Amino acid sequence: MLQLTQQCILLTAFASFTLAFGEEKDNETQYYFTPPEEYESMWIKCVQGVCKGSNASRVHADGPHFSAYIYYDLPEWAYDKRVIFTSYVQPMPDDCESPNDCDGRTGGNEFDMVETGYVGFNNTWYVNDNVRCDTKACDAQKCWNGKVPGCSWEGGPCKQGDYNNCNVQQDPDNMPDPCTWTDVQSGFSMCTQSAALDPMKQDFTKLSANAYLDGETGVGLWNFIPKGAVTAVNNQRAFAVGTGDGKRWGNRWIRLDLTLKDDLMWYSYSFFEPKPINDTSATVTSKQEFGLKSAKGKPTFDKTTPHYWIFTLWQYEYEFAVPVNKVWDSMRYLHYYVVQDPLHKDTTSHVVQLAQELPDSSAVEELEKSAPRVPVLLTAASSIMAAFLTAFFFVFRWRRATGPRLLATSDDDVDRECPPLQE
Repeated sequence: MLQLTQQCILLTAFASFTLAFGEEKDNETQYYFTPPEEYESMWIKCVQGVCKGSNASRVHADGPHFSAYIYYDLPEWAYDKRVIFTSYVQPMPDDCESPNDCDGRTGGNEFDMVETGYVGFNNTWYVNDNVRCDTKACDAQKCWNGKVPGCSWEGGPCKQGDYNNCNVQQDPDNMPDPCTWTDVQSGFSMCTQSAALDPMKQDFTKLSANAYLDGETGVGLWNFIPKGAVTAVNNQRAFAVGTGDGKRWGNRWIRLDLTLKDDLMWYSYSFFEPKPINDTSATVTSKQEFGLKSAKGKPTFDKTTPHYWIFTLWQYEYEFAVPVNKVWDSMRYLHYYVVQDPLHKDTTSHVVQLAQELPDSSAVEELEKSAPRVPVLLTAASSIMAAFLTAFFFVFRWRRATGPRLLATSDDDVDRECPPLQE
């Protein structure tokens, strides 16, 4: 049986007054978030185009509600799609030594809340390239028309560029031969072209999210429930989450909330205003969220398997794209804080005290003047009565300002838990 905290008891008491004096039924307590005062850090250092560092960290967390704060710390001039920040939740059986051994790509479950290098390519183009002519996929010979590279099959003509109209393709799952989907999210002729880009001049206001259930992801697996600045990408293999305020995702705290219930996954992002990491006055300026419901009705949470937050920093090498520059010399940091009990012991979540709930100062003075003198022994009783009178005249509103409604984890919890974290 879930034990009520002191906060829950107080909220329950005010709820009784709300019902007694006709408060609107759809109002709930409002909350606001503040950045964490403590956090862990990891780093990656890039020198002459090669980045090395901490690689990965993991923190155990009980579900089905998961909350964490992340701060991607980098110079403003150093944004680069090749240096990847990730933050996600993954179940890991006791015999799984590394996240990669039991993640979504190996047949497991994985709930990717953030990956910074998969979406937001708004400035790419194509170049003629024959680097893949002699691969097994192309099975051709390299050739040139003047200085323009291409591929030749069985002594035939030297084909170059987009000879099969690959660049207009939009569906990565139905590409005609020999078209292929690039890792910068576009169709191209794999044997005779490469995509080209400046990885530092792309859209850094979007983050990528995704999910795997039993190793499966993509089109036909999810019923997508959009809300806010979120769009499906690459046949639902990813979901582009915008910051909402038009500012980049770095150098700001972001609160991540994930709820797993039955066959539903709900993702919520609270973007704080960009400020130095230790400035706890930063406030949330944008909130984005979306849901994924398993089209096959698969459960999303296995309470018998330990779950972990995974945080990684690493460098990506393009397979089908040619960058015009190397990663600049720089240091990058990923700071993170995991809320171990987001329902009951979240020091970063605070109740909003609305102005209309507070008595007018003149009314307080009048009350003090007219209050009869009472013995000291009755002070506590008088305080209690004053609280009840205050509740009589001032309605206590209940409204959450964050994410989706969290559902009770068992029948015993339904009538006894705190007001839900999210709606």
